[in-house]
Parts: sequence; C-alpha cells; structure tokens
Amino acid sequence: MRVILKDKKDLSVLRTREDIWSNEDYEIVGSQDEIKRDINVELLSVKFSKVGQKTFDNYPNLRWILCRSHGYDNINVELAEKYNVGIVCTNPNTFDVANWIHRKVLGDSVFILGAGRIGKMFSKMYSGQSLLITSKSNYDYEILKNYDTIVLSSAPTEKPILTEKLLQNFHGGIVSVSRPSCIDNNALLDAINDGRISYAEMDMLDTNLRKELLDTGKCRYYKHTAWGNDKTVYDENYYKNLFKEIDLTLSSESDNVVIKRRKSFFED
Repeated sequence: MRVILKDKKDLSVLRTREDIWSNEDYEIVGSQDEIKRDINVELLSVKFSKVGQKTFDNYPNLRWILCRSHGYDNINVELAEKYNVGIVCTNPNTFDVANWIHRKVLGDSVFILGAGRIGKMFSKMYSGQSLLITSKSNYDYEILKNYDTIVLSSAPTEKPILTEKLLQNFHGGIVSVSRPSCIDNNALLDAINDGRISYAEMDMLDTNLRKELLDTGKCRYYKHTAWGNDKTVYDENYYKNLFKEIDLTLSSESDNVVIKRRKSFFED
C-alpha cells in the first residue's frame, strides 16, 4: 500500500516533521512533479491539483482520492466512477468558512442553500430565522419572499442553483462560498441591476460578467479566501486530522465520502 500526498502548499511544515508522518509508504510530491507509474498506490491526496486520465493510468490500483478541501471540482468524477475510485473531502476549514459567512450576513432571516457541514455550522451560529435545505431539494420558490438573505454553501453542482427562478421573488442580500458552477452570473447581474439584490458577498466568482458585477458596486469578490490563511490553518492539529482521515478512508470508515466506491469481490 502506498499513499501519495500531492501539492506542497499546505505540507511545507509537514515535510520537516518526520515525527508526525515518517512512513515508507507515504510520499510527498509537488503539483508539477512528474507522475510515475506505481501499482501500489491506493490513496492519492490532493489540495488543488487536477486529477484526470493520466493519474488513473499511472495508479491502476488507486482506491481513493482524498481532497484536502471542501470541494472536488478538480477531480474528473466521471473517470473516478469509471475506475471505481471513491472521493473524500476532509472539510478542514468548516468553522472558519461558517464564521466568515456569519460576519457577512446583514439580514434577520436566512435561506441557506446547501446543507453540508458548512451550512449546518452556520445555521447553529446564526441567531435569526433560518431555513436549511439541500441544493437538490424540491421547494416552492415563493418561499424566498419570507427571507432577506440567501446563503449559498452548496457543494459543486452541474447546473447553477442561483438562478433567475430562485431570485424572481427575492429581495435582499446574497452571501456565497459555493463554486462558480453553482451561480448564474447573468441572473445575479440582472437582479442587482433591477434592485432585487442589495448586496452580494462572493467568495468565488466566475470570470464571465465578473467585471460587470463588480462595477455595480454591490458585488464584492474575495478570491476564495473565506477559509482563512496558511499561517493560521496549517498547524499540527491539521496534520493529525489529515492522517486520521487517511486511515479512516483506507478502512472505508470515513464520514466524509462524497463519491462512493463499489467494494470489489476480493476486498475484506
């Protein structure tokens, strides 16, 4: 069994702490390092590197991809499912991101779209009226009339969930930590221009119409910094939790699985 830890941004301290991780089965590699064929690799952990065909070709016995993040849009999910590779997200900055949302929300009633760890933690922090639902739930869009803030905390979606239909009966502010794939920038810009949206605090924002949105003066873009910063986040506890999550994943006991894998006939 081998574990590859790829992307050194959050592992710089770890590389000097062999007392925490020293193990001949583990290897730390950079994002630009050449991928070498290795039939013994069962788990690949990445921070931001894209995982595609080349990875699956060179790690034919890969079982798990562990993302040291809240999202997994850097992984080719179709290929992962084809090769029966499960995906886990460690959600390392849940409290920091939920707290960031809490600081940005100005309203008294919040519609939270995305009922994952971040959405649930924010709902516990928030003292006003709130409704927490999943991004795949069916609901009456008329309900948005009862809220003055939309919080987007959804995992990546194939189609936008912040749409014209969602905003047609809504008046208020938006706070989002979701990926750009969740947001229809055209719908957001229209809602700002006609006065339905009074402010939009966006941790991530697609390049399409980004300038036009920022030029309204009502939309702010934070360049994916809601999670915090390297100095405060990557401490010893971060690494201990990472290796605990690796052990749980390899034993198929992780609670953070986002894409399941099928157990093979030869596995215990």
